[in-house]
Parts: sequence; structure tokens; C-alpha cells
Amino acid sequence: MRLFMLPMIVALIAGDQPVEPSEGAMREAFQSRLAADVQNAVAFVAETAGPAGVERVRAAGTDRFEIRSFKKRDCVRGDDGHVCDFAVEVAVVNGTIQQTLKGRFLPGPGGALTFAHAI
Repeated sequence: MRLFMLPMIVALIAGDQPVEPSEGAMREAFQSRLAADVQNAVAFVAETAGPAGVERVRAAGTDRFEIRSFKKRDCVRGDDGHVCDFAVEVAVVNGTIQQTLKGRFLPGPGGALTFAHAI
């Protein structure tokens, strides 16, 4: 009987621990957040400069980006998610941005990971 209790206790303890996010989930969460931020910027241009302003943004290509590489580094579990270091290379209209960042990743709706913010 005791042998059967041990795996159950371990499973209960481990079940409460949030699983460290995978590199793929982190990349998707970062890309989704970046896309949402770009859309918010375009919406701001629409409010302040109208459709002509949005057309200028789109014609210039400043609303487009591509994540060329994403590399997960260290992750530390926090109170509500994970704080992770990562390196990212983003292609934009005028070149490439390479950054190493630290950010907070949180569990989102439906189990999807969300990128809360850079630290």
C-alpha cells in the first residue's frame, strides 16, 4: 500500500509546479506580443493621422517584422510564471535587430503562454 502512495504524493507535489516554458512556446508568445504591439501602434496612427497615416506606415513597411531566430537561455520560476533570458533576432524594414532580453512569461488563457513584458 505504501508503495502506491509514494507516486501519488510525488505527482500531487509536482502537479502544483508550473512547467518551464519551451523555446517554441516562448517564441510564439513573444511574437504574438510583438504583433499586438505593432497593431496597437497602427491603431494609434489611425486615430491621430487617419487612413492616410496608416497607408504611409504600411507603404513604408514599418508595420512588418520577422523573427529570424529565437534562443531560450535561463529560466527561473516566479510567483506567477517564469522569468527567462532569451536572444532574439528580428528583421525589420531597415535591417536586423539582435537583442538579448529578460522577460516574464505567464500562463495564459487555454494554457497558451503569454509574454507579459521585458524586465
